[in-house]
Amino acid sequence: MRRTDNRGFNHRQAMTEEWFRTRVLPHVSGVRFLPYQVRQLRNEHLPAMLRDEDRKSLVRIAGDLVKVSARWRCLPFHYFRYGGYRREVSDVGVCSYLPETALFHRLLPRVNRDAIGLDDKTFCKRILASAGIPQPALIASGDRRAGVTSAGETVPLTGVLGRAFGFGRVVVKPSRYSSGGSGIVIVRPGEDGFDLAAYAQQWRTWLVEEYVPQHPDLAVLNPYALNTFRVITLLRDGTAEILYVMLKLGGAESGTDNSAAGGMQIRVHPDGELDHHGYDRYLNAHTRHQVSSVPFAGHRITRMREVRELAARCARLFPQVPFIGWDIALTPDGPVVIEGNSSPSLAHIQRTHGGVAPELVPALRSVKDRPII
Repeated sequence: MRRTDNRGFNHRQAMTEEWFRTRVLPHVSGVRFLPYQVRQLRNEHLPAMLRDEDRKSLVRIAGDLVKVSARWRCLPFHYFRYGGYRREVSDVGVCSYLPETALFHRLLPRVNRDAIGLDDKTFCKRILASAGIPQPALIASGDRRAGVTSAGETVPLTGVLGRAFGFGRVVVKPSRYSSGGSGIVIVRPGEDGFDLAAYAQQWRTWLVEEYVPQHPDLAVLNPYALNTFRVITLLRDGTAEILYVMLKLGGAESGTDNSAAGGMQIRVHPDGELDHHGYDRYLNAHTRHQVSSVPFAGHRITRMREVRELAARCARLFPQVPFIGWDIALTPDGPVVIEGNSSPSLAHIQRTHGGVAPELVPALRSVKDRPII
């Protein structure tokens, strides 16, 4: 007989799915991830290394690659991603960078267990709303057939954006199976001629939410995109720890803050002060955004404590997902949560904080293989 509790929880089925996700899926996804890493190496990271006049000799690079491969038991794509070939990076330093293979295919599957409530953006918004978490207003969500308003009314796809008049700009994005800003569109209902039906056919499930204004502290750095914080939390023994905080600035010609669209990331210290340099996806260091005259050094973000506290509140709502990257916007009225990510970008973390393996790996090991609740 299948063992269930009074909520209908099927423990045997859950354990079977857990075995598949932790033991089988990482090997399958690792193979599928390989072509992507090869393309990035060929198109971005090797050209960046060849342009770098401060790179190590070929002999030192070869020695580094042997050490890194032996340390992490994987192909050392991350050595090039994080500039391990630069003379300033020591022998110890090159091994301190955590490879994506180790994080996403070995550690995270055994750390973040039941992540569907977080990864389904519409469901996540409902969980956050039930706890009174401030977030952009949900206008509607749906699939390829129809939409449902925040009040629960079913509307045809052609009528969804009509419900958004009065909001000005709105954000349309996939509710599942997207990353890196894929599929995010900023729309002015009635003006842009956006075809939601075609969008729904491509992305299957979607949501439409309010586009929120940003605080002047961020607008002076880049007024052309909604710049957000990526706050990395770890829930351990019921306590939400803030591990890393980065500010993601959008590109000069992009409405989103993703690095693939020309954006950059900057480390944010607990008191709200920005680091001296921000970094783009090629690890180029910038002292200010290209559309602003305000230097990063000395610029302080007010209300940073509220941003950190909000991330910690959110983390406690998802006990089965200890390691989360929260995207939080700072509006003139305070911080609001845009979404949570069960696979937060390791590149964002290590571009801004350097090699984090010595502290991050033990932290993740301390919360892995916990029983399914």
